[in-house]
Amino acid sequence: MDSSVTLVNPAPPTAYFLSSSDLKNTTIYVYPSTPIYKITGNSKRIKISDERKPGRTVAVLRRRIFLDDTVCFPERSRGYPTSLGRWLRNSKLSDGRSGYVMTTSYGSFVWKMISRHRQKVYADYDRDKPIASCYLHQNLAPGTPAFILESEAEPLRDDIVVGYLIQRNRVMMVDRALDIFVSFTR
Repeated sequence: MDSSVTLVNPAPPTAYFLSSSDLKNTTIYVYPSTPIYKITGNSKRIKISDERKPGRTVAVLRRRIFLDDTVCFPERSRGYPTSLGRWLRNSKLSDGRSGYVMTTSYGSFVWKMISRHRQKVYADYDRDKPIASCYLHQNLAPGTPAFILESEAEPLRDDIVVGYLIQRNRVMMVDRALDIFVSFTR
């Protein structure tokens, strides 16, 4: 008896949008309006909560002045924080550019800057096909932060969301610094 292989098309990627560009108090939702994550906090602490499971905290980011910033995944690390520089470390990539390597229970994933407001995430073992793309959406309110997650990366969604918020904050800090610099040169 011959066996045959049945090819199944993968599920389409899922687009996620932020309700605001303020990363301290916003909601991440699936288009058009299904809330997935709630981000709350202040300048020192940001909490990411799962809107589908009330009471579930996905991660807590803590900014500290003299010590390394930390990230804590309560369900994984028994509440122990990890240095942000260890979880999402700046690295020189094989192509000579710099990027960020995110270490997860699924392996390592690389965040590459495509342009100032566009980033792509790749599995460390396959840097040709991105599993996530982060950008500013132009069809909703101009400049709405958004990201697309490929279906095979859904198990990594919590990590991608936290990494996205950190990377988005880095871009916003550079933008602020440029604005300040430009205002001084006028």
